[in-house]
Formats: sequence, structure tokens, C-alpha cells
Amino acid sequence: MLVSSICAKELGQVKDNEGNVYQTVKIGQQEWLAQNLRSTKFQDGSKINTAFIPDDDKEKLLKYGRLYSWEDVADKRNICPIGWRVATDDDWKTLETTLGISQEDADKEGWRGDIAITLKASQSDTLLSKFEPSEVNRHKFSVKPAGIKWRDWYFVRGMYAEFWTGSEATKEKAYNRTFAHSWWNWHKSEIYRSNLSKEYMFSVRCVKIDR
Repeated sequence: MLVSSICAKELGQVKDNEGNVYQTVKIGQQEWLAQNLRSTKFQDGSKINTAFIPDDDKEKLLKYGRLYSWEDVADKRNICPIGWRVATDDDWKTLETTLGISQEDADKEGWRGDIAITLKASQSDTLLSKFEPSEVNRHKFSVKPAGIKWRDWYFVRGMYAEFWTGSEATKEKAYNRTFAHSWWNWHKSEIYRSNLSKEYMFSVRCVKIDR
């Protein structure tokens, strides 16, 4: 496992225009939300079209946040708190290289790096893998497997954490990041970079805008 000397600074807080309060964390030169976005309004107060709660269970809202379509993610009205924006593909690459992934590997698609454990809220040992407890969530990023939603009928939670980036790949696809949580997946310590259909709904993390 890659072991980075970078340590997350103390958690701060930021509030969106609905009054939702988020923990934040600074890793390297970036400041990130340490929780998944759960806003239902853009910065101008207009309603976000998606913002699905996992399992339609409001008790899970704080833990997992909401899932959003890429169209809402890319909307210029901005779904993040004021002074923040949806993390782009390059923002994720910066996070990954800060924590020890080479630029060459960060630019690849597929499973790469060996830092996911340091960003996950929890990760128990499995029959296939054992993990150093002190490395789990070492950077206080607290990734949780909120799952995915596809169109109006398909939803699955618990196996993966899927994050949209604010970066378009093609007219039909956008870049994303995947963290594996299912017991059978061999890649729990890695982060998956790919581009997927904009029809999916994924979680969102915001990054503070440099001034």
C-alpha cells in the first residue's frame, strides 16, 4: 500500500443555502467536503431536478447524502455551497497524486493507485484482503457506499461509492470515480477512474474554489 506523509488538517464546516451543514477537510492544498452533498437547490435557490435519497429513507440522508444526475452536476447554477464547486476530474487527480499516486497512473482509466482505504469511512477485513486499521479513513474523507441510481427504476446501495466529477468525456458520458465495498471485489484499496452514461445518478463531493 502507498503510504503518504500527507495528513488531513482539522475538519471545518460550511453551510449551503438550505442550511445543511457539512464537515470539510483540507488535504494538501485542496479543501473538500468530507460528506456527500445533500442539497436540493442550486445556489440561486431554484430546485435541483434529481437529488435522490438512498432507499428514499430520510434517516439515511445525513449518512449517504443524495444522488444526482450529471446534468444537475454540470448546471451553471451550481449545486455546491457558495464558494465551492463540483470536483472535476483534474481535482480528483490532484487529490490522488497528493496522496501518492503517480501522475502517469492518475491519468489512466480503470483501477489504479492504492490509497482508497485512507479515504473510506470504514473497511473491514475480508477473506480476500486484510487492512491496517490505522490507515482506514486516515485523511478523514469518509467515503461511504451510497450506491447508484439509474433512471427511475434501478437503485443499489452498499457495494460501491460512485462520484460524479464535473468533467464531460463525450456528449453521452462524464468522468467519475468508484470505490469498491463489496466483499468479493479485489480492488478495495484502489480508486476506479472511468467515464459512464450521464443517465446514472451518483454522489457528489465539492471542492473549495481557490481565490
